[in-house]
Amino acid sequence: MKKSFSKTIAVLLAVLMVVCSLPMTVFAAGESRSNVQLQFGTYFASGADTHQTYVDEYIAGFGDSGLNTAKLDYDKATGTITEASSGHTYGVGDFFTVSVLLENTSSLAAAQVGIKYSDNIVPAAVGTNDDGFEALVEATNVTSPKDGFAPNEAITGQSGNAIYNTASSTVGEISYIDADKKTMWANFAVQDGTDAVNLTAPKTVGVNTFTKTAVLATFGFKIVNEGAVTFSLADSKDIDSAYYVETIANGGKVEEYKTYTQTNYDGSTALDFMNNNENIESTKYTVKFVGADGTVISEAQYTEGATVTVPDLPKAEKISDTQHNTYAWDTEPALTATANATYTAVATAEDHKWDTGVKQDDGSTLYTCTVCGATKSETAHVHSYTWKYNGDAYYNTKSDRKDGTMTGTCTCGDTVTKTVPGTSLLRANSYSLILDNSLTINFKMTKANVSSFNNIVVKANTKFGPQQVFESPTKDDGVTYQYAIGLPPQYVKDDIELVAYSTYEGVEVWGPTYGRSVLTYVNSKFKDANITGDNASNKNKAFRTMLVNILNYATAAQKKINYDTANLANAGLTEAQKAWASPDIQSFNTVKNYDAVTIDNPTARFAAGGLKLEDAVVPRMTFALKEGAVDIKDITLEATVGGKTFTYTQADNPEAFQFYRTASGKLGTENRYYFYFTDILANQMSETISFQIKVNGKAVSNVCTYSVESYVNQMYPTANEIDKDLYMTMMQYGTSAVAYGRA
Repeated sequence: MKKSFSKTIAVLLAVLMVVCSLPMTVFAAGESRSNVQLQFGTYFASGADTHQTYVDEYIAGFGDSGLNTAKLDYDKATGTITEASSGHTYGVGDFFTVSVLLENTSSLAAAQVGIKYSDNIVPAAVGTNDDGFEALVEATNVTSPKDGFAPNEAITGQSGNAIYNTASSTVGEISYIDADKKTMWANFAVQDGTDAVNLTAPKTVGVNTFTKTAVLATFGFKIVNEGAVTFSLADSKDIDSAYYVETIANGGKVEEYKTYTQTNYDGSTALDFMNNNENIESTKYTVKFVGADGTVISEAQYTEGATVTVPDLPKAEKISDTQHNTYAWDTEPALTATANATYTAVATAEDHKWDTGVKQDDGSTLYTCTVCGATKSETAHVHSYTWKYNGDAYYNTKSDRKDGTMTGTCTCGDTVTKTVPGTSLLRANSYSLILDNSLTINFKMTKANVSSFNNIVVKANTKFGPQQVFESPTKDDGVTYQYAIGLPPQYVKDDIELVAYSTYEGVEVWGPTYGRSVLTYVNSKFKDANITGDNASNKNKAFRTMLVNILNYATAAQKKINYDTANLANAGLTEAQKAWASPDIQSFNTVKNYDAVTIDNPTARFAAGGLKLEDAVVPRMTFALKEGAVDIKDITLEATVGGKTFTYTQADNPEAFQFYRTASGKLGTENRYYFYFTDILANQMSETISFQIKVNGKAVSNVCTYSVESYVNQMYPTANEIDKDLYMTMMQYGTSAVAYGRA
């Protein structure tokens, strides 16, 4: 060492030397691989150009050096330093700083890193020059150094003590440059009496923020000659040239040290330098390319991270009168060497692609395949094929998919098979959840993927009803075709499977099946740490509560109808996820009033309110029309909720009206009907719905007010436990939908 250490440092590094002399097998690798990295910076950020070639007495801001400034770009391959903001490439006469960082380090007791630098740079410092001015010059020309910028020393304000050591002593005093050996030594040792420094919390220095990183020291340099600026470990065979002790416990017993250092000299290390230890022979990987027949096309060894040369694939070759083989690698070759690898050319049979043909003297036509060069001669017979699609398109991933094929059979018995392009993409490829009065999965098909197909028909198979056929999408947003499919809550865990159909050259074709469920959607969201983590936003916390409530609601619906109760929708919830559910609602409100606003001489009236729960949450209102005065075909029923009014007529909405019976009532002889209000949303279960009947725009009934919660308020006290669970989870789902909308 250049300087004398305090007793603590001396003892610590002495113990470290002992540790590093032990067999490497005794060292624990720790939680991650450590890396010695260099960060390049400027000397000044104010009062001068961004990059500096000299500084005179009129320039201020020496404290803005190194880590207080933006990073410079360093290209290790070419040894050049550049400044992205100005495009300046550093050359002879320019000054720069180098900070030695120890990355991927959770705690630190002591460290020592020796790094050689190239011959074309020399140490630089700030101090009084020969002219008596304060300036940035080569270290050998400083006559009176500025405090913190001593020649051949680390820049004190940028070294380890400025970030991690709270003691009054200065760690930076033990980091220095040995100019004779062109080596900078970045040293660190705890001096404040603690075992080790915890580096897990982010630490901000100037414009830089570091996490799990120790800044050991910052040095200044000047470029004095042309050529690459390079750095390497001081001695690849000297184990003390790069090591660090992670922590010390129980008085610093040697066997309790955790040490990262070189493990052997065959290329493997437990400590990386600038992402690749250049002074130890790099790890080599063998990359082989093999033909489809097993012959080796090429085989070479590459240094880890080197660019792999990928040979040309074999040329297409004829395999029959109708087909040839084309070739592709069994897996996409990695362009850089990261492991031993063998890539094999795989042959794929494809139909010949015949040219337009050349007429021969005998009247026949000679055709040549434009891919493999095969030829065929045809005479008078012209094949006439009847085509049938084989239904063999599949899609696993973007890179693992295959278009389907169709086979043509000629009257002469000849058969040919050809690919139907685009059929592997003839499918829904994403989905989302719509939370109306029912749970709705909104399947999406990217229009660009299916642009070659016309008249797409989508068929959906479910467990809760007959096949649904979509002749056209429920929505076209310009980018996607969308197909919305509502489902009863008890089927939340069951896949809905979509298959898209179209025609190709007059033949019906179809794409791969795309199956998803509400439970698939929920589970995918529970894998997102932004939603499930402790630091989730209020919006995401409300969202996850709603998702858990949906599963609980679905489970209650399963129990209500005794459907697949061995596989309940919420069975997979963890205890932590169960805790996200809304608490039980202690009481329910009612707004039920069949005569909330009255008119003179009504000829229609609302007689009862209820709820239909078979497949969705649907208010069912009973209304009566005075016989002989009002006809069901003439009325308009208005329902208002959330500031929006919906109108229904029997002609336009026959499914919303159902005849009940004829009986005597308040209006005399009445025809009574059920009306089903299907436009309520999940977050409107507690909102007041106003109903009124009109004829030709004139009110013929009083205004009736009702809500889903009104029904629950009426039924809950006397319901059995299964129904109570259904009502409670349904309302919890509704209240969480409201909370999510407001978050």
